Amino acid sequence: MNMRAWRAASGLGALGLGLVGFALVDFRAETGAASALFLVLMALPSYAALLAWLGARRGAVLLGILTALPLLVEAAAVATGVPYGSFAYADALGWKVFGLVPWTVGVAYPPVFLAVVTAAGIGAGTALRRFLPASALLLVAADLVLDPAAVWAGFWAWEGTGIYYGIPAVNFVGWAFTGAFYAWIFHRAAGGNVPPPQVASSAVLIFGFWTGYLLRESLLFPALLGAALVALFLLLPSGRSGEETGG
Repeated sequence: MNMRAWRAASGLGALGLGLVGFALVDFRAETGAASALFLVLMALPSYAALLAWLGARRGAVLLGILTALPLLVEAAAVATGVPYGSFAYADALGWKVFGLVPWTVGVAYPPVFLAVVTAAGIGAGTALRRFLPASALLLVAADLVLDPAAVWAGFWAWEGTGIYYGIPAVNFVGWAFTGAFYAWIFHRAAGGNVPPPQVASSAVLIFGFWTGYLLRESLLFPALLGAALVALFLLLPSGRSGEETGG
């Protein structure tokens, strides 16, 4: 079985788990270790591919940044409402950094981000004027899938109501701006090179799982968008090196 076929099979398996077996993944606060293990296992394929691509040292440093920085930004958002709006996490995702953000957010965000920058680099090229907007746009698309699923599952809740399944528009603006900033960091760390499609492997699992859950809960628009992202990440061709890295 080639790599793409393996990723397709694993994505279908994740979709099936989300569709019929979400209850098997116990996200209750008292069983936080089980849910954390599930998130880590889904992240490992992309982490391993990134380390193989960039090398252990550079890859580990980049993963450290992509873990710590989103946690700090999320903590600021929970404390102040900037840049995502006012919301709060439930206790289902593990102990909270600064009492604000579950540590598992630092595990769950990088695989999604890595898939997005891989797709953006392959599709739009690595010139910053194209790479940054493409990354920001794809990250917003990813959040249009993930946020409704997580809110519906009770992982976090917003103060008041918003325009998209109760989520305020400022959240998506925040995802676009922070995503573009993280993409700039990635671009610098990667030397303007495009990751191999294997770096997006975890996103096939993640979006397959949440697409199944969204279908089960009849949240059809984010489910369709999730299926489109699974297809995008699954069908990525090999990218180019950074021959066009200029702004």
